[in-house]
Amino acid sequence: MLIPGEISPAALGALRVAATLTHLLPGLRARVRVGPTTLVDVLVPEPAEAVAPTALRVLSPGAFRCAVGQAHRRQQAGERLSLLGLPGGIDPAVDVATPPGGASRPGGLYRVRAADRWLWAFATTLDAAVALDLGRPLVAEADLGHDLCALGIRADPVTDVSVAYAETTATAGSAAEAAVIDLLESLLARWTAHELVEGATAGTVAR
Repeated sequence: MLIPGEISPAALGALRVAATLTHLLPGLRARVRVGPTTLVDVLVPEPAEAVAPTALRVLSPGAFRCAVGQAHRRQQAGERLSLLGLPGGIDPAVDVATPPGGASRPGGLYRVRAADRWLWAFATTLDAAVALDLGRPLVAEADLGHDLCALGIRADPVTDVSVAYAETTATAGSAAEAAVIDLLESLLARWTAHELVEGATAGTVAR
């Protein structure tokens, strides 16, 4: 999927995030495209679902994660990569879609059904330990109630992506669910700001 050429670190970062999320969240799908042209569809087809051959390639979440993880290691080693032979300077867009009953929020926060609970999650390229330290004060201040079943950060060793997740039995659209969303969006904003500052600092040092 990724061959010698050139894809920006930011574009590969978006692929890493999508690869981890589609692997961890049941039913989540991704589409990698350039303009209206679909390059890769990432999905597990539903029973009896006919998948239209509109993409150049269709991959399962597991295969996509493996391919992106390998590309990440190769880029870390200094190799320049291109997605399916795209010319240098052209980065693909990555779209993520939720399954029926799911939901998405701006910034890349997604909800899917997990057994008898709702699972909310988003991903960051921040190291999990750094993300945990930055997020601890926000979590300490949050009042999430008894509907919260689990809250945490999971590191993906294949893509070096960290996933923040919350499992809740709160009814969709309820005040209890809104509290979970508020916390996760606050974490997302703090981690994104930290990544931007780190990126700007690294760019200054490099010059």
